[in-house]
Amino acid sequence: MRQLLIYGLVKGETREYMEELLATNAKNPADVEKVKAAAAAQGWHSFRVATYNGEAPDFAKAVNV
Repeated sequence: MRQLLIYGLVKGETREYMEELLATNAKNPADVEKVKAAAAAQGWHSFRVATYNGEAPDFAKAVNV
């Protein structure tokens, strides 16, 4: 099952590593836009959308490139 994860920065924050997970239940791009609009109305910014398919990452493969 593929999930859309939406991250953003709280108002006043500029450091990318401080982003917070805003939603995990978006099913399609329209849902993503709704979450982004609602969060932006509360001052959140710099949104990022990622996908997650339920599998654990293969860190060994990433290191042994």
